[in-house]
Amino acid sequence: MIRTIRRIWLFIMQKWLIIPIIVLFFVAIALIIPRFSRIPERTDDGQTWDPKWEMMGSVMGVEDPGNGFTLLNNDTALAGNDTFYASWVKGEAREYTNADNKAVNLYPAQIYLLLYGCGDEEQAGEARSDWMAREEGTYEVHSRHEETWGGQTFSVLDYTCGSDTNPYSRGVSAFGLFGHYVIIAELTCTGDFEENEQLLLQHFLEGCHYSSTYLTID
Repeated sequence: MIRTIRRIWLFIMQKWLIIPIIVLFFVAIALIIPRFSRIPERTDDGQTWDPKWEMMGSVMGVEDPGNGFTLLNNDTALAGNDTFYASWVKGEAREYTNADNKAVNLYPAQIYLLLYGCGDEEQAGEARSDWMAREEGTYEVHSRHEETWGGQTFSVLDYTCGSDTNPYSRGVSAFGLFGHYVIIAELTCTGDFEENEQLLLQHFLEGCHYSSTYLTID
């Protein structure tokens, strides 16, 4: 047995080049693992982080929104490791042909959540202004107000869609900042959707949690 172990060790030493290659491989894996795989222990307001929350990067967790909404998708990283997108839908889907003449599923109501990373907090503030201006130029905005949900302050826009190419008739969007991130939450719905979209988005954002533990810029 001892001789066998010795032969194995001598073989490894003779092939010592494989060792740094293995080490470099695992170091590379550790470096490219995106930050969204790290789960904080607690939220900034002291709550224990629930691993069942839907993760947005490593800084934001979303409770199951309830009210009949189900997760449609969570695209972990849209651009590098610092932009994250997820959506939830409510009701039965029906087929709809979009402006590109493609058949897609249309739901009575849908929530979009975007966590958009910027270079620093100043750039995030500028980006939020740009996103809001873009939305105000796209929709017919009826009101603009400030709300605080889940410990974060949001600028909220209520609007009708007013476009022949948009199957949704109305919606509400909230724009917030968290460190160098812009938080954008949007709920849009069809004309026959009877529930209050403002209250639904409020409930959704009250179920969002934040942690500064991994709030860093690479």
